[in-house]
Amino acid sequence: MMSSFRLKVVTLNFWNIPLPIPGVCKDRQRRLAALTEHLMQEKYDIVALQEVWCEDGHDVIQQKCGSWYKYTKYFARGIIGAGLLVLSRYPIYDTLFAPYGPAGLPGMVHQGDFYGSKGVGLCRVNADSHLVDVYITHLQAGYYSGKEFAAVGAYTGVRMAQIVQLMQFMRNTRSHASSQILMGDLNTMPFEPMMTLLRDGVALQDAWLVVNGSEEDGATCNTSDNIYSCGKEFPQRLDWILYGGSRIECKKCDVTLRRVPNDSICYSDHNGVSAEFEIRDSSSSPDVNSRDKSSCTGAPIPSSVLTTANDAVTEYLNTVHLRLATGYRRLMMTLLLLATLVAAAPSSILTSALCAVTAVAAAFQTFVYVVTKSEVRELRDVLSVVRLQALRHETPQETAI
Repeated sequence: MMSSFRLKVVTLNFWNIPLPIPGVCKDRQRRLAALTEHLMQEKYDIVALQEVWCEDGHDVIQQKCGSWYKYTKYFARGIIGAGLLVLSRYPIYDTLFAPYGPAGLPGMVHQGDFYGSKGVGLCRVNADSHLVDVYITHLQAGYYSGKEFAAVGAYTGVRMAQIVQLMQFMRNTRSHASSQILMGDLNTMPFEPMMTLLRDGVALQDAWLVVNGSEEDGATCNTSDNIYSCGKEFPQRLDWILYGGSRIECKKCDVTLRRVPNDSICYSDHNGVSAEFEIRDSSSSPDVNSRDKSSCTGAPIPSSVLTTANDAVTEYLNTVHLRLATGYRRLMMTLLLLATLVAAAPSSILTSALCAVTAVAAAFQTFVYVVTKSEVRELRDVLSVVRLQALRHETPQETAI
């Protein structure tokens, strides 16, 4: 006899950036209080939050919501942390995090993606005796300019490379779990080839499309009712809940966490996405050492998508090579200037100050150069994965006799 149970989840890019700069992360404390109240009212089973960049945000959420969400995992790594937080009313008995190799440009300090230590986290949850692999991630932002969406933008290659690494991570960590759920801000529109690559490569379904049937009303960013992002760009669906597995079915999916009730503010500059799943029992327990090979590898990826992935990553690799050469020249010029200043006589306060500033600039240029060299290696690894996938499509499969 088969039975089932319901699992209610939500994802939100919370926009919790602790910077004392006017206009950045407005109404943070008010929004944090409203979010914790909402989470306790709705009583989700699993919550996935992105951009929880500061420990105090995590601490407040845990303090106010800990009576229901008894299990949490905050992926804290890198300079300011990954900003990823998972709350669960069910036990989390295993976790893993993998940073993305290509992670934006370190020289673009004002954008900050590189310093956000972006990656993918896994929480293996025991939900009412059902194993659920919960993945949370936040991909490279687009930083589009103008009102039109650029299908091939400056960071398309970065996100494509991150999608490939996300796909590999999910394939390699899938267990005998009854279901897999991926939540997060993918900074990717539905029509982009990288979404096809992810869905087909890991056999995932889009909760919003399965339930609602179309993209209408699915936007989560730059919507007309959001006071923080309205008018910046056209409405975009950037926040996703994807799922896979033979025993899981999505029954409900909504855009949520829009305006705070009885207040003039919104919860974030993004809207949230919630989903309700039905997870079925099996009459017999699966072998813990077995894996459904087809569910791990997904459907065949269209060759056109693999070609697009290869082109996007290659184009970005060429951009990084150019920045590498430019960075090397800047570093040499900075070092030359520093040597000239040190050799200058007589010594003065002005000369010392210039030496100090130049030394700091040289250190930063060295850091950027070393990191960019590392990113080149990561991009080459990603290209190897993409080209291997393409080769598998071209190689005839052996016919069983």
